[in-house]
Amino acid sequence: MVKDQDSLDPDRSMWDFIAVELRRQRRARGVSGAALGRLIGRDRSIVSRIESGQIPMQLDHAEIIDREWDLDRLFTRLVKFAKERKSDEWRLGDLSEQEARASRVRMWEVGLVPGLLQTPAYARAGFSVGLVRDLDAAVNTRLARQAAVFDRDRPPEVSVILNWVVLEQPVGSSDIMREQLAHLLELGDLPHVNVRVVERSAGVHAGYDGPLHLLTVDSRDIAYADAPHGAGLVTDPAEVQDFEVRYDRIGHIAAPIGPSRAMLQRAMEMYQ
Repeated sequence: MVKDQDSLDPDRSMWDFIAVELRRQRRARGVSGAALGRLIGRDRSIVSRIESGQIPMQLDHAEIIDREWDLDRLFTRLVKFAKERKSDEWRLGDLSEQEARASRVRMWEVGLVPGLLQTPAYARAGFSVGLVRDLDAAVNTRLARQAAVFDRDRPPEVSVILNWVVLEQPVGSSDIMREQLAHLLELGDLPHVNVRVVERSAGVHAGYDGPLHLLTVDSRDIAYADAPHGAGLVTDPAEVQDFEVRYDRIGHIAAPIGPSRAMLQRAMEMYQ
C-alpha cells in the first residue's frame, strides 16, 4: 500500500514514527529534501519515499544523519529497533504492559521520582508543567500503571536508585514533597522493594546519561531508555547488557538501604 504523511500512524508503527520524525528533524533544520538526499548520497525521491513511509530508512543512512545532525544515534537506534520488532508495532503503552508482566523491575532516576512510585499529588504537580491537557486522565493512567505492578498477587522485586537531586528538587508544595518522601519510605518497608540514594558527594557518574528501567519479563531482561530523542524499549541482549552494566555502576556508588532511608527522612524535614 502506498502511504502518504496523512496516513502514517507513528503511535503504532515504528517505521511510521521514523518517517514522521525524519521530516520533523529535517524541517526544524531548514534542510530541503534534495539537500538531505545529497547528504546520504541519494536523490530527493528517496528522501520523499522514506518520509512518506513507502520505503524504510537504511541503517547506513541513519548513521550518516545522526552524525551530521549530532543526534546521538537517534535514528540508528530507531532503525535497529524497528528491524527487531517483526510485528512492526510501536505502541506507547509497551513500557506499562511490560511492567505489568515483569518479575523484576530496576530503576534509576536522575531528577524526579519514577512514575511507578509517585503519589497522586506529586504526579499531578509534575504533569501540570507539561503539555498534558487532561490532568485527571493522566494521573489516573499513572495510578493504573502502579496498580498493575504493585497490586498483583505476586508483585515483582523492585529496586530503585534515586539521584540526590530527586530529594531536593521541589515538585509542587512542601506538603506534596513530604507526602511523596513518606510514600517512598513506606514502599521501602515492603519486603520486595528497596530504595537507595546516590549522594551529592558521588559527583558526576554514569547515571547522568539519563534515567533507565530494566525489566525481567518471562526470564528475559529488557531495558527502557527514557530520553528526549530516543525513548523506547531495548531488547537486543548486547544493548541490554550495556544498560545493566551502567545500572550496576550506579549501584556501586549508591548508599546502602539504611543510610538511604536516613537521607529520605532528613529530606522530609527540609519541607516543614
